[in-house]
Amino acid sequence: MIFSKNENFPLAQRRQLLEGAALGLGLALLPTAVRAQLASPTPLKPASAAEVQAIIDGFLQGAQPIEKGLELEMPVLGDNPAAVPVKAKVALPITPESYCEELIILAEGNPRPLACRFSFTPLAGTAEVAIRLRLIESQNIRALARMNDGRVLMTHRHITVTAGGCGM
Repeated sequence: MIFSKNENFPLAQRRQLLEGAALGLGLALLPTAVRAQLASPTPLKPASAAEVQAIIDGFLQGAQPIEKGLELEMPVLGDNPAAVPVKAKVALPITPESYCEELIILAEGNPRPLACRFSFTPLAGTAEVAIRLRLIESQNIRALARMNDGRVLMTHRHITVTAGGCGM
């Protein structure tokens, strides 16, 4: 049945026509969406030791790291690898003459190991950060802090993560 512009096309019929067109379009695109869902995603691979070392060397800028003065607080067992709490703190006194300029945290077993980077000024009064990391496997977490006098503080800890409920 063909309707001219002058005839009243009932609202219910218009709605039914639009719903049918939307359903037909959805069914036409369904095989593509299902194939995309079923395609196996490429598994995440940890960064290589060379990639991690390149980040560390870039931060050190030739300085010899000092393995004290920086604390790293985190659980030994990460039962939720999607949100592992990590806290890094410079344990040295922060003064206008001696302060932390920059702090980084590395998750060495993640595909992108540089988890975060923070900058500080002497006005901060402290160099302390708390974050939550998403980890793909058991690994070392490393923190490095550059002081204003060129010293670099470094610490690391190992964490074992368990598989999450989502099959991670």
